[in-house]
Amino acid sequence: MISLILLCLIIFLVLLSGFLSGSETAITATSKARIIYQVKRGNQKAKYVLKILDNKDNVISSLLLSNNLVNILASSLATAFFYDLFGVKGIFYSTLIMTVVLVIFAEVLPKTYAINRPTRTALLISPIIFYLNKSLFIFIFFINLIVRSIFRKSENDPKNRDIQSEEELKGVIDLYRTSNPDYLTEKDMLQSILQLNDITVREIFTHRKNIFSIDSNLETKKIIDQINSSRFTRIPFWKKDPENIIGVLNVRTLNIDLKNHDKSKEIIFDKIIKPWFIPDTTNLLEQLVEFRKRNEHLAFVVDEYGELLGLITLEDIIEEIVGEIVDEIDIPENDFKLNNQGKIIVNGEKNLRDLYKSFDLEPPESESSTIAGHILEIAKKIPFYGEEVKDESFNYKVLSHSRKQISKIEISKN
Repeated sequence: MISLILLCLIIFLVLLSGFLSGSETAITATSKARIIYQVKRGNQKAKYVLKILDNKDNVISSLLLSNNLVNILASSLATAFFYDLFGVKGIFYSTLIMTVVLVIFAEVLPKTYAINRPTRTALLISPIIFYLNKSLFIFIFFINLIVRSIFRKSENDPKNRDIQSEEELKGVIDLYRTSNPDYLTEKDMLQSILQLNDITVREIFTHRKNIFSIDSNLETKKIIDQINSSRFTRIPFWKKDPENIIGVLNVRTLNIDLKNHDKSKEIIFDKIIKPWFIPDTTNLLEQLVEFRKRNEHLAFVVDEYGELLGLITLEDIIEEIVGEIVDEIDIPENDFKLNNQGKIIVNGEKNLRDLYKSFDLEPPESESSTIAGHILEIAKKIPFYGEEVKDESFNYKVLSHSRKQISKIEISKN
């Protein structure tokens, strides 16, 4: 009779161990996004799962503690059971049989089931696991206290957790595949969004030399002619010095024919708004958020001394996500087109990131936004005519330069 009770108790403990093992796998494998969706639909069990996921470390500790206790107890009872039947040999039989039984029925089978149906399993077991974790709170508190005292504080640093979360998300995007033939484009866009926080406005802005702007002291007719001949909808105005920007005109707000109006200049300057200046260390994610908050599309980039470096637009940031956008006023061209000799001839002011992106390469870490600046950074001087410098991906040959800058470059891939 006692042997039968022991056998039933051993079977029960093996099943309980399988339940705990499957629960651990289900909790670690289930998708939090799916659970949140179930909560919004009013699923009560999903609320338990969400609470468990928000306190995952403690719950896993509870499951491991419970599972180990159950396995040790089952093995101990099995040893007593087989010892009564076979004597000392029963210890060997108990070890062999319980190893096979626990591996198959308490580990492999329940974990295989849970990994294939994580959400369904998590919803099923969530109330039991939730209250199990509550009942073992005191024990788990002291276990975690010991664990935290062993690990360094830096390993629990929120910044490290943020980095790990971002790397995990990038890994998920890398695994993303659908039947949609454009899924590769979707992956690139998602990866680009994650990189916005690592790119500063200095790396993609339009240099001040390439800004189309108008002198506010010009005659009315010349100002109107320049506005009409411009292909831009937002035009900066300057006074005394092209780098002294006094405002920005949105051409779309001029809804009258300026040439036939007596107070054209007054109308133009009434529509000019104050310029918005931002530091060159601002990252693209912050700037995108600010563009949205302020409902603006253009900002001027300045360095730590307040010197104008260039401007950045909302379109510049969007192009970092979706790629080059060509509208009806843009002139489509390939700035980095290979010639018959497999070389690229470009101006030094071209953007370094654009060069690398055109060849699907990861841009280098450089303080300069232009190719000429990158060359100066490598060479530590203004190279002579015909002089060559290299980075990891390209060879740069200077074709023309002045005392202060590099104007034309020949580029070839390493």
